[in-house]
Order: sequence, then C-alpha cells, then structure tokens
Amino acid sequence: MAEIKKVVVTGGSGRVGTYVLRELAPHFDVTNADLVAGRVDTGYAQADVMELDSLRSAFKGMDAVVHLAAIDFDWKAAPEKYIDVNVRGTWHVLQAAAEAGVRKVVLCSSVSACGLSEMRAQWRPQRLQVDEQHECQPVQAYSVSKLVMEQMGLSFVHGSAMDVICLRPLAVVMPESFAEYVKFVETPGRHWLFYYVTAADVARGFRAALELRGLRYGVFFLSAADTSRAEPTLEWYRSLFGEVPPLENPRLFQRFPRASIFSSAKARDLLGWEPSSDYLALRRQWL
Repeated sequence: MAEIKKVVVTGGSGRVGTYVLRELAPHFDVTNADLVAGRVDTGYAQADVMELDSLRSAFKGMDAVVHLAAIDFDWKAAPEKYIDVNVRGTWHVLQAAAEAGVRKVVLCSSVSACGLSEMRAQWRPQRLQVDEQHECQPVQAYSVSKLVMEQMGLSFVHGSAMDVICLRPLAVVMPESFAEYVKFVETPGRHWLFYYVTAADVARGFRAALELRGLRYGVFFLSAADTSRAEPTLEWYRSLFGEVPPLENPRLFQRFPRASIFSSAKARDLLGWEPSSDYLALRRQWL
C-alpha cells in the first residue's frame, strides 16, 4: 500500500476526536468531517454520518478515514438510537469510503463489543488477561452496535480492496473529565473491572493504525497496562467476583500485580503501540 497522506476524521470535533486530530495533524493532511468545526486547526468538511451524500463529498480524494462519530454509551440514549446511528452511520462511512476508493478505514469500536463492560452476573472474563480471541457476548444495544461495526468492516475487506482496522479503546480518561471517572471507580462497593486508557494514548493508537502496512483487517484492544485500583488485580477481582478465571500468563501478575484485566499485547506486537500511563500517577497529577 502506498503511503497514507490525506486522512478524514469523522467526529473530530468530539472529546476524543480533538485528541485524535491533534495527534494526526503534524503527520497527515487532515480534514475533520463533523456537524460543526472543532478546536483543532485542520481542514473541515461539514458532514453527518446519517447523510450518505455528505460523506461522499467529504471522502473525495482521501487515502484513509478514521471513523469516530457515534452515540457514546455515556449519553444514555434509547437502544434503537444506538443501533440506528452507530450501525447505519458506520455502514454509510464504509460504503462512502469504498465508493471513493479510500484505501484504509480505522473504526473506533469499544471494549463494550465483548460484552464484559455490561457487568452481567452470568458473563464474566473467561480467562485473564482478556484478549481479542476472547468470546464476545454483548447484550446491550450500544455493545451490540460496536460488535456489528467490526463485522461490517470485515465485510468490506472481503468485498473491496479497502483495509479496515478496528480499535477497541477502554474507558477513555482525560484531564477534563478525570474527576468524574475517579468518583465512579471509587464509589464504595463498585462492581466493575476498573479499566481505562488515556485519550492521548488512544490518539496514538489511531496514528499507529494509519501507519501500519500489510494488514487487511484487525481488531485491537487499547488498554492501559494497569487498573484504576491501588490493590493487586487478582486480590480485588477475588473479593468482588469470587473465583479468579484461568490465567493465560501467571507470571504477568507476579511481575506486575496491578496488571489490567485486558491485554494490549496484540496492539504492541502489530501496531507498535504501548500505553504510557500509570493510574496512580495520573490521580496525583490530574486531581
């Protein structure tokens, strides 16, 4: 594949989109395709993922598309809205990209695609760490929309010359919203898996996916190396959920007791991406 030069980012005016634009702008000719212009000095095309013709116009002459525009889980939208915007909107992006001869699309999926974010009593990690080979059993509309996005991306790889990379960021934290995240994870009795990743690291993940050559399709978790708990991971897991599932690499939790429930080893090995954060340090720095 020839070098990627011209990149259009859907949803670049959003919170994560702003970080992605800042990361990409020094390295690519970047256009932000969104309902309104953002805060980063890039090209701008007014576009709506629900309006196919607006995407066709925005994607003309582009080498790659980064697709961030979606209804986020935190918006607490109606189930049908997640399916309509996240699924149909992604189909529009993929269709318009293929029609325009775009060579690569990088989709923003989510940890929710595997269903473990839903914290259902009957669906817990089957092994630790959770990687991309772990079974997916999403139930909620938002989670289902993300898994369907990934499958749609694969269908375009099968049916066109376009490459598709799907990134699954975990709970994305940034200085401006960090206090809210800390309040959530430190609520007494919180039943959760205490995962996170910084917005800056996520942005680097999108850049790495754009720069990667030779992979037609891939799905990657983007996770911090640690958790948002001070205690060793296996200790708090056992106290919250009882029996710890089988460990794929027991030495990992011996070497680094606070290791994340989710593995980013695939992103490290294929994308050259590694997280840079330490939660305890962030807590001291950002609060």
